[in-house]
Amino acid sequence: MGNNKVKIFIFGRDKVGWSIDEDRKAVTYIFKKCGFLLTGNIFKATHIFCVWYDLLLNFRYRWLIYYSKLFNKKIIVVITNNITLYPYKVDLLKRFVDICISPSENILNFLKMQNLKVYKIPFFVNETIFKPLNISKQKICQKLGIDFNKIAKKIVIGSFQRDSLGNNLMKPKWQKNPDLLIDILEKLPREKYISLLAGPRRHYIMKKCKNKGIPFLFYGDSNYINNLEDDILINNLNLEIINLLYNLIDIYIVSSKSEGGPKQILESSLTKTLIFSTKVGFAPDIIHPELLFNDNHIQSVIKKIIKFYENPNEFNKYIEYNFKRSKQEVNIDVLKEKYRKVILEN
Repeated sequence: MGNNKVKIFIFGRDKVGWSIDEDRKAVTYIFKKCGFLLTGNIFKATHIFCVWYDLLLNFRYRWLIYYSKLFNKKIIVVITNNITLYPYKVDLLKRFVDICISPSENILNFLKMQNLKVYKIPFFVNETIFKPLNISKQKICQKLGIDFNKIAKKIVIGSFQRDSLGNNLMKPKWQKNPDLLIDILEKLPREKYISLLAGPRRHYIMKKCKNKGIPFLFYGDSNYINNLEDDILINNLNLEIINLLYNLIDIYIVSSKSEGGPKQILESSLTKTLIFSTKVGFAPDIIHPELLFNDNHIQSVIKKIIKFYENPNEFNKYIEYNFKRSKQEVNIDVLKEKYRKVILEN
């Protein structure tokens, strides 16, 4: 099928400017770069591209699946979480979906074993936004309105994920595993480290930090958190601000139990921020093995964080490794070819 015959309907959004909305924006950008025609009319589409596969498993969208099959429309879905934990979803995908896109090697191999047609393409992170900035921490603090004295002479450990449940803000999302991050922070010398938290729905981890006396700063409007109100529309930060935060911190920690990505791995790597991560999602595909840790054995990562305080230059080789790997993954020309293959070969 040539470019001029392809019409793609992009399906899926979260309507709050969070991850799924960014994915939709990214794939729209890439398809336009590929020269594909996009349509807002599903009945004129040759391909239906779902940026969040769980949507198609919702009964209310079952008509879309039946319509697509009846008129021979290709359905492509992005696997946004660790689907290996949900075998019943795999069974449904086998019945309804033509092509899956996996962000990680692990999920790619799993879906191949389930006899699904699958391509590996990571989540898109814009390298023109996420990049190292040649400005001082003092200058970044001025831009963000943060008191530099609160972080001076300390290692700043960042966490910008959404880790409280939407329906109960004082309970953690098990997938994000904020308790593991608390366990790590609690064991670090408090006079040498401070945590910088940002993003919406940080209610649970902020309460834990307060209860345990863990030093932290929250970048955003904390009134909603103090009043136990949902801040999903208030504390969503634009990407330029998040890039400034990455350039302000020294270390980012991913403590998740289950992930499709997360994008923070690419964002940290592109900004040349040292990152430690559990072996989730595409972390093993991008991060140097020395920076990966098991959630049931955190002593190794604690020792490395302390070593970073004593000799940060020792970690430069790992930071460069992550940077090069991430640059390869988000290269727009490489991504264009991957998406062209997905569409034109099917």
